[in-house]
Amino acid sequence: MNITISIVTFRQRAHLVKKLIEQIRGSVPESVDILLAVNGNNEELMPEEYRQEMLDLCKQYINVYPIFCTEYKSLSKLWNTLTIFSRTEYNFIICDDVAYDNPNTLDIVKSYIDQTNSGFFTINYQFSHFVITKTLLHRLGYFDERFIGHGEEDGDMVHRYIEVFGNRMPDLTIPGIYNLAAYDLRNDKIENHIDNKPRFNREFALLKYKPDPTGIYGMSPVPVVKVIEDYQQYPHEMFVLNNKHNIAKHSNVILDEE
Repeated sequence: MNITISIVTFRQRAHLVKKLIEQIRGSVPESVDILLAVNGNNEELMPEEYRQEMLDLCKQYINVYPIFCTEYKSLSKLWNTLTIFSRTEYNFIICDDVAYDNPNTLDIVKSYIDQTNSGFFTINYQFSHFVITKTLLHRLGYFDERFIGHGEEDGDMVHRYIEVFGNRMPDLTIPGIYNLAAYDLRNDKIENHIDNKPRFNREFALLKYKPDPTGIYGMSPVPVVKVIEDYQQYPHEMFVLNNKHNIAKHSNVILDEE
């Protein structure tokens, strides 16, 4: 079973992502792709020195592929993009402020997938590290890109998962991988409502969900119901997955309804 490791980072966390990739490459085979989304800072041009620094980082290792954003993009957008752009069904998403101290992490993840066939699960009950398949992300409609900052997109996805499957998302406990909570390393031109979380995302979450005793307990402290509906943001991705084999040698076009 093949899997891609995907990371989102930005300028203030350059030293953290360098350490993370060093730790990953110290135990993960070079044949495993690492996709690195280098995000721009809000209302700031990306410094050339930083761009070169990230290119040099990727050049140090085999199969580390950068994706550069010339302006700030949401975490939802980048998580969706990384999963769409990977060449594997399974995708291991890791935040840049994570300590990857357990060299057996990927083996544990693969063993869990083999045993459970799970297509979406968190690690240690956090979205700082989670695994998702292309198929399941498509079924859930992708992370909501109307959360144009970062934060709240994880709770929104938990709510939608419970809506679709009727139960909470699975979780895998792995010792030695944990979030460093580097909230002090933040984008300066973002209005936050708590720690480093943009106020906009919180305000949109308050519009999208309303407290209701008959609602869903997701990551909210009270049950909520959705009052702004979701929609399929990448409607043709499954068509692409079902037909990409036709590019090398055409057999027949598989339509979505098939």
